[in-house]
Amino acid sequence: MRPAQEAGLRFIGEKGSCVLELPTGAGKTAMEVAIARTARKHFKSKSCFLVTPTKTVLEQIRQRFPDDFTIALGRGDFPCFYYERSKSGLTPESKTKFKADEIPCSMLRNCQHRVDQETGEVKEPVAVSCPYLKQKFEACHSRKPVLATLAFYLFARLYSKNFLEPDVLIIDEAHRVPEIVRSALSYDITDWHLEKAVEILEKVGEDKAATVLDHFRSEMISIIKKKPASRGTLLEASEIIKLVGILDTIDGKAVENSVTKAIKDGSINADDIVEVLKKVESTVKNLRRYVRSLELSLPLANRGALAYAYAYHTEEQVEGNKVAHKLVVCSHYVNPLIKLLLGKVTIALSATFGDNVIFGQESGIQLPFLSVPPSFPAEKTRIFMPTDTPNLAFNDRKHGAVTNVMRRMARAAKKLAHKGIRSLHVVISNEERQKLMALMADEGVKAISYGNGITAREAAVRFKDGEGEALVGTAANFGEGVDLPRQIAPVIFVLRPAYPPPHEPRTQFEERRYGNNRWAIWNWRVMLAALQVRGRNIRSEDDLGVTIFISQQFRRFVFASLPKTLQSSYKGDLVLDQCVKEAEKLVK
Repeated sequence: MRPAQEAGLRFIGEKGSCVLELPTGAGKTAMEVAIARTARKHFKSKSCFLVTPTKTVLEQIRQRFPDDFTIALGRGDFPCFYYERSKSGLTPESKTKFKADEIPCSMLRNCQHRVDQETGEVKEPVAVSCPYLKQKFEACHSRKPVLATLAFYLFARLYSKNFLEPDVLIIDEAHRVPEIVRSALSYDITDWHLEKAVEILEKVGEDKAATVLDHFRSEMISIIKKKPASRGTLLEASEIIKLVGILDTIDGKAVENSVTKAIKDGSINADDIVEVLKKVESTVKNLRRYVRSLELSLPLANRGALAYAYAYHTEEQVEGNKVAHKLVVCSHYVNPLIKLLLGKVTIALSATFGDNVIFGQESGIQLPFLSVPPSFPAEKTRIFMPTDTPNLAFNDRKHGAVTNVMRRMARAAKKLAHKGIRSLHVVISNEERQKLMALMADEGVKAISYGNGITAREAAVRFKDGEGEALVGTAANFGEGVDLPRQIAPVIFVLRPAYPPPHEPRTQFEERRYGNNRWAIWNWRVMLAALQVRGRNIRSEDDLGVTIFISQQFRRFVFASLPKTLQSSYKGDLVLDQCVKEAEKLVK
């Protein structure tokens, strides 16, 4: 047992529910699996969940421990057998037109593939079981610990009466919980889909609801037209109140029943308009949710706004249909909701929590906290902050500064490649990624990235298999969840921290809600992201890695956020070329 694992397990024994910050290379995954095994076998826990932020991380655990878990994935990972390409010869391996999350499942009550969540039986015995509902039933009744994505766990707990509070909940990469929950609970409403919903409501005899929804559509368009075109703009309180007042008069349950009945008796052909029906389902099924979310976007006397809504006016093509007006409602204050999702015993783990107080405020996971310092020697890593690179903050950067410094990154990658040293380059936006790839090509560097049918995961696998001299991607894709130890990518370049763009709706909202305190939260988020990237090439105590932070924005928080044991690894007095030479010496 590694020292960090022993310290963590002792803390769990003392405290039960807790938050553990374990250093990269400490064996966090093996420890999580050991906790799950112990909970199920020795403490006879009736239910134990190990949840991961992404399917990629889940697959990594499944491959290492294939016999330990029952697997539970989200709807998007399964085909829909109701909409099969061929009406004959259906097998679990059949190619289907739609994934399970693309279809109006709640309205298809006559689906022969439906699995009863109480009995596990298929509606029609001769039919193939819906793979999503089958694995959902198995997860609920499993004798093994359940390995699930956070998204699956979130929706299972929120919307399924069968999934109760687990005895033990283990959360992997728990620092990501707030953002994942926010993303999962956000939604948009477009004028085109509202128009189609109105048509369907009229067709099924819900004339009153159709009139109200059409009125909502007209008011939404009227509000949006007053906003600047082609960028999101926050709605004012008076505008939200007006929209809520309209939606609140629709009986969503009655509407859903009418549409379901029309599908069942054939007056609506579900095969022909599946995409529209999916939007109708989300509109009518979630009317109360929409109303509640919009209400939460209003500040009250005793609290600030807990969500935000913004309008978007554009001319874009979505599924071949013109979308001119879009209303987006985003969850923000998810702290109380996450608290409701915790287990009787909850163990949250990550390599990077930073300020545990801010993490607790953001996530609602306010438990005893232990940070275990790295056990590997400081000489195994170097963290460089060059003195001759620019400040790439939005308001401070000079024209062409980003391009110029990315060209220097490409040249540095070339120098390292000539020495047989491969590198990872992390940027913020897809535009920056594409630009850096072009500059890499100009410098003759064989760089690997994603796009044109290649996923980020596929690009990482190709690089790990030896293809290319440099790997390029955004922090969202390569900032975490990918392991690139010494023999693969011993040097990492990080262009700039992911501070929120000043004109984005979320930035506007947080400025209003938090005032000057917003900088503490923003700094915490970018610090987490930076330290997560730094750990991509330190995956064990034997690894050796170099990270070069480019923008001068990093200077004010990287050193301060390092554990004391790693502060001697920080070098902030060298120019970029010197940093690259030092990296060559270290990793060779």
